Amino acid sequence: MKTNWKMLTLAALLSAGTTAATAADNGYVSEYGDDAYFADTSEYFGGLYEDTASGDAAASVDQSDFVGDHAAEPQAVEPVAYVGDSHATYEQESYPQAEYQHDFGSGIVMDSDSYAYPSGDYGCSDGSCGDTYSASCRPQRSIACETNKWMTVEALLWFPQVRSSVPLVSTSATGTLPELDQGAQVAFGGNNAFGGELQAGFRVDGGFMLSDDFGVGGRFWMLGQASDSYAASGDGTNGSIGIPFYDTDLSTDAENAIRIAYADGIGAGDSDFAGSVSARSSFSVYAAEAYGRLRLLGGKGYRSDLIGGYSHFNIEDELSLNASTTQLEVGPGQGNRYSFSDNYTATNEFNGGQIGFLTSVGRGCWTLTALTKVHLGDMSQTFTNVGTRSLPSPAGVQQGGIFSPTNQTTITRNSFAFAPEANVKLGYQFRKNMRFTVGYSFLMWNDVLMAGDNLNRDINSSYLVGNANGVIQPPQRPAFQGLKTDSLFVHGIDLGCVFQF
Repeated sequence: MKTNWKMLTLAALLSAGTTAATAADNGYVSEYGDDAYFADTSEYFGGLYEDTASGDAAASVDQSDFVGDHAAEPQAVEPVAYVGDSHATYEQESYPQAEYQHDFGSGIVMDSDSYAYPSGDYGCSDGSCGDTYSASCRPQRSIACETNKWMTVEALLWFPQVRSSVPLVSTSATGTLPELDQGAQVAFGGNNAFGGELQAGFRVDGGFMLSDDFGVGGRFWMLGQASDSYAASGDGTNGSIGIPFYDTDLSTDAENAIRIAYADGIGAGDSDFAGSVSARSSFSVYAAEAYGRLRLLGGKGYRSDLIGGYSHFNIEDELSLNASTTQLEVGPGQGNRYSFSDNYTATNEFNGGQIGFLTSVGRGCWTLTALTKVHLGDMSQTFTNVGTRSLPSPAGVQQGGIFSPTNQTTITRNSFAFAPEANVKLGYQFRKNMRFTVGYSFLMWNDVLMAGDNLNRDINSSYLVGNANGVIQPPQRPAFQGLKTDSLFVHGIDLGCVFQF
């Protein structure tokens, strides 16, 4: 399947930018987002206006922070708003009442000892203040809890894309050759043979804000190794087992199979064999990121950040096939033993940058976030195959297995690659420093080397197992046809918990 990656990437970036622009007129919100990128790193909580903290907590600020027209000389301002309280306490120092006959906002103008509210207005309901402002008639308030660090731990319930290979094992009814053109069924391998099932993993993210607008963080995630396997043995009496291939020998030029277990039921037919075969495919992926985030837009209950940084991905796909079989048929070749071993590893290492947008919208305890970004960089790919086969005399041990032409081959290449990524997350503030999240993630790489895509099933049987006299004859088949790559994606559900401190 061909994918227009340039258009897909452009659409992802534009969609994030469009989302940010449509909500930009709502005013600023002091939230940094949800977990990872999505962690609320600065937040004021319900105890904001509790009259419990000492008024000495007031912070000195510049005159430009004052409220109203009362800026004749440098003063101090309380860091939080005062709503009013009829149970304030009072000290001795006083100030003329004629000034400041109004309610102050979150920037209460005050001298070094603070201002208070007049008697019976917002302060002393019993009139004990008299016609003055008292230094300790000022409101007593608690300072809100401020956080600028976060850590997120998530369980990943993801599903990798299905993977393919050439048919590796075939089975058929007793007395029937295990060849694909004879009605045999593929028991292991083939199109869309591996993966596609749940592959659990985890993701950890942490970081801190350097200011209200800029922060840095790191992220690591991985999926547990997923594997598919097959094993069978027999003597053909309960069904035939084979390794199918297309025989390029000039005398054959048709479908053929290595007989692992076969019995034709007659004494003078095809040679009978007894043996075993095992095959395994495994897949693993992990990622590490370092990023920075810069606030671009903000609104009431809304924030949009630019994300940028470094990305590393490691994707590994392995495939192995091992088989042995012994000829049982009475006559020439009886007792001959054949064994084959093929092992393939495809490794992809991505190093590059990332750029994208994070949009966060909050209401009450709920937060909805959307992340769209693209990773751009170099994909270093290595394909290694190790193969051996042991044949009856005079051939003996030979280089290469069934689908691998030599004992060991290592091929490397580098290419430019990119990977669009999207995350949507819904979070609920369960505690003042804890948030639960559930979300969906999608990540796709445009150029990935997979082991199963690089096997060649066009094989010369006279080179594989020798001619009728057991002599290896060229040409050598299979032949290397160059590395083949394709796209790969993973997607699934994220369940997480965000800790703020």
